[in-house]
Amino acid sequence: MKRILLAGAGVLALTAAASAADLTMEPAPIAPVVAPAAFDWTGFYAGVHLGGAWGDFGTDVWNDAFGNAQAAIGGVQIGYNYQINQIVLGVQTDFAYTNLTSGTSIIDGYGANINMDWLGSTTVRVGYAIDTWLPYVKGGVAYGNTQGQLTAYNGAVTSDWSTNKWASGWTLGAGLEKAFTKNITGFAEYDYYDLGKAVYNYDDVGFGVDVKNTTNVVKVGLNYKF
Repeated sequence: MKRILLAGAGVLALTAAASAADLTMEPAPIAPVVAPAAFDWTGFYAGVHLGGAWGDFGTDVWNDAFGNAQAAIGGVQIGYNYQINQIVLGVQTDFAYTNLTSGTSIIDGYGANINMDWLGSTTVRVGYAIDTWLPYVKGGVAYGNTQGQLTAYNGAVTSDWSTNKWASGWTLGAGLEKAFTKNITGFAEYDYYDLGKAVYNYDDVGFGVDVKNTTNVVKVGLNYKF
């Protein structure tokens, strides 16, 4: 009986010692939770866009008869962004083809139309990064190629005079860009262009005309970030 009691006491002592040792052991470290890194907008990018354009070709001749014009537009852009905390600064150049045309019959025997086939801009962009979202505004220099055409109808004979002009002015716009992957982003944007005044001189018929152009563009596009 004495031996049984001594054995039981020994087991109790060993159990107590093991429990005391467990109490002094440090708990296993827990791996820290790492939040996913925010999207970095810094870098060069290039892409394509398409959309719609509508504009007004205004002149003080023929009572602003040219009026409004509408057309599709599509082109390319290239730029660079630099992110400082949540502020994203950038510069971008874009160039697009369109067929924005307005025409009229000015007087008996004469018709005229104005066409813009190229439209571009070089702008500064300022955005506020919200992880993969980037709302932004932009502004800068705008330029485009316009053509004025005058047509004279004389019985069965038609005579055409045309002249091309590169016009320049300014543009303002705003948009929202979204990063889908670390390299692919998409955007939607509105831009207003004022290309100032182009002077078309038709020496063969002895007169010229000054034409102003303002254009609105809504477009969507994709960029590849390098």
